[in-house]
Amino acid sequence: MSTEPKSDLPSPATTAPSLTEILDTHAKIETQVGEIYVTFAATFGHNLELRALWSAMALEEGGHAALLRAVNKGLLSGVFQVQSFLLPLEIIDSLSTRVAEYHRQAQGETSLDQALRITWELECSELDFMRELLTSSSNLSDLGFPTNVESKDKHLGRLREVIQQCATDEGLRREVRFLSVERSPW
Repeated sequence: MSTEPKSDLPSPATTAPSLTEILDTHAKIETQVGEIYVTFAATFGHNLELRALWSAMALEEGGHAALLRAVNKGLLSGVFQVQSFLLPLEIIDSLSTRVAEYHRQAQGETSLDQALRITWELECSELDFMRELLTSSSNLSDLGFPTNVESKDKHLGRLREVIQQCATDEGLRREVRFLSVERSPW
């Protein structure tokens, strides 16, 4: 009998979740991010611009979750085709843990700077990578699902403007400014 402590982690042979498990977890994460944005919209609702920003972002996250659930059902029924892709369990676990922590923080006393920082970090997280991976390995665009990055750029541009206008956290403002300049074609 082994005296080694038992681990709750799966064995190395089972560390790659199925695509339907990845999509299910991803949909749950998107839903939780939407809940965070709803909380921020309510908390800072006295500022109409902030309320509108977070409300729109919450709706967008709900749309992402619904799309992922639809894809999952489509996969199970054979309507959608998705090439198998390898997504390490560590990425999903790390992102789930981080989003859960942000969700916990959002439920407590959150300053505007903290809310903007959380929003910025979520919008620049692996969620975008996971969506791109799904889109690039599937026939979603052929089926008419929205896959363009133009709306994401517009969305991030609006978030950058709000951070520059409302944040007092100079570190966040510099980070946003730096990334804005870095993405600029000039």
